[in-house]
Amino acid sequence: MGGFGGGMGGLGLIGGLLSTLLTIGLLVGLVFLGLWLWRRFGASQGTTSWTQSQATRQPAAREILQARYARGELTGEEYQLMLQDLA
Repeated sequence: MGGFGGGMGGLGLIGGLLSTLLTIGLLVGLVFLGLWLWRRFGASQGTTSWTQSQATRQPAAREILQARYARGELTGEEYQLMLQDLA
């Protein structure tokens, strides 16, 4: 009457555990896929500071000014004057 496998499918308890692990893995995979799609396509609609990567971020005016001063394009006086203008 009971048949082969004890009524829990062909693999018994091991089959039930494998099925549960497969289901959990599939759900976790779908969550990661959703997050990846949201970051990939949702971020292009309205980029906020925490989703924008450092590579695509535009440098701030102070950073540009500091870089020009560091390269010697500006004197100390010009740098201070422009820094005051930014403030």
